[in-house]
Amino acid sequence: MSDPRDEIWSASFNILYDSLYQEIVADRLVKKWQKIDALTRVLVALTASSSAVAGWALWTKPEVKPLWIVLSGIAAVLSIIHATLGVPDRIKQFTEDEGRFLSLRIQLEAFRYKMRIDSQFDVANFTDDLLKFLERFAENGRQIKNDLLRTRRLEEASQSQVNTALAKEIDEG
Repeated sequence: MSDPRDEIWSASFNILYDSLYQEIVADRLVKKWQKIDALTRVLVALTASSSAVAGWALWTKPEVKPLWIVLSGIAAVLSIIHATLGVPDRIKQFTEDEGRFLSLRIQLEAFRYKMRIDSQFDVANFTDDLLKFLERFAENGRQIKNDLLRTRRLEEASQSQVNTALAKEIDEG
């Protein structure tokens, strides 16, 4: 029969690992959506504010006219996509996801430090705490929304980052 302390240690690592993974995925999604947001804002501002002044001058130059049309068209399409996809809301959602998983991860790290410091910790109390962490993880997980930028590539890169960050503990486990 295994020691219940070992089981708590192992289970807490699993929650820690999954929390860090979700934190990193959310961070990567925030960064991707922020790039789209910034690009859209710049292009829209460039074409909207300068189209009134620069546009008149550029329209008279045949070599620049097609480029201006393409740039204005891209800005218009990006503006529509930006609004349709709710880019600011997505950034806010994933920032909140990241914060929830970050908070959980930090508390799990503190929980695990307590176990290291007192290897004869009270099993009943630590089991209760572990179940609370598991419940928080599940609640955080329920709040995650599907996203078109959450690709297999993003998930694999996040997985690799988690494995690197927790390599020492993985090797010990």
